[in-house]
Amino acid sequence: MDIFGQMAEKIIEQQESIIGPVALEQARKVHGLNVDWQKHEVAFDGNKTDIVEHLVEQYQGLFGQASVEACKEAVRGIISEVPQNQIPALLR
Repeated sequence: MDIFGQMAEKIIEQQESIIGPVALEQARKVHGLNVDWQKHEVAFDGNKTDIVEHLVEQYQGLFGQASVEACKEAVRGIISEVPQNQIPALLR
């Protein structure tokens, strides 16, 4: 899985630990993000940076800045692997 897939997976996992199954429901609403949670796999259909940004926005719409901070925490260990110009704005 590429770095964007890892980011999306970690964000969903982090949100799931906080809000439970609602996290997966919300992830499945993100256009261009395909989630097979039984396999813990995600796939993208479109610009990966934009799709991860929309995933964070989806959670932000529910729980505000607290969700954004949880997403940042989820990817803290891997965000340095993403080229600076491809880091989703909400995760900077």
